[in-house]
Amino acid sequence: MRWLVGWSSTAAAAGGYGPVGSAGATGVDGETLQPVGSHPLWGDPDPLWAVGDWRPDEVRVVSADAQTRIAVLGTCGASDEQLRVALFAARGGALRHLTAWPGSYTAVVQVGRRITVCGDLAGARPVFYTPFERGVAYATAALPLADLVEANLDFGHLAALLAAPDVPAALQDSTPYEGVKRVPPGHALILRAGAREIAGYEPVASLAVAAPPADPDHAVDAVRDALVEAVRTRLAAPRHVPGADIDPGPVPGMG
Repeated sequence: MRWLVGWSSTAAAAGGYGPVGSAGATGVDGETLQPVGSHPLWGDPDPLWAVGDWRPDEVRVVSADAQTRIAVLGTCGASDEQLRVALFAARGGALRHLTAWPGSYTAVVQVGRRITVCGDLAGARPVFYTPFERGVAYATAALPLADLVEANLDFGHLAALLAAPDVPAALQDSTPYEGVKRVPPGHALILRAGAREIAGYEPVASLAVAAPPADPDHAVDAVRDALVEAVRTRLAAPRHVPGADIDPGPVPGMG
């Protein structure tokens, strides 16, 4: 399993910059809390970790300065220079371009105490969040957040899933865990010193004004080009062959 875990706290606004993960999140013995098996991408006051077996080419961090940076996890067709240009645009509040590169990835932007985590349009790479300590914890999976806050099962979510499995709107932003919410597709989670905002970045067409007619041939060509570029980006990614010391499992190639 692989996921991205981060945290934004109001406590660090007045507490300075301590070691990685120490922005108020400590255990019963005063130890710093951080995910098991994690790799820090940046530290306080709003730490971010990559957890699991991420490969080096799947984790990139591009910085403009100590408090202006972007992390991209997954397969992304943007170059480092494109990420840097996008970072400057995101500093002004623009978000849509962060999801427009070919590939499959999650982008996180830090500008001072403002953290922006972008979900994709289809919800294929979801973002989850929950209140934690004096702030908000977020991740690309709901289970680690549920473990973090020891959340109970959300029986309302499970009942809606059983009653209307083909109606995603019935679930709204809930998850199987109480207190753990999901960012809707086409939206971004924006945290400012622990304060939370869910903002849509995709333009919404007005129902009162008819949209201009679209050329079907042009639309089909655009979809084809996007798919070809996405596949090309995936095929261009480095190949990783398991070493000889890895157990191949009961079926060769499926270890």
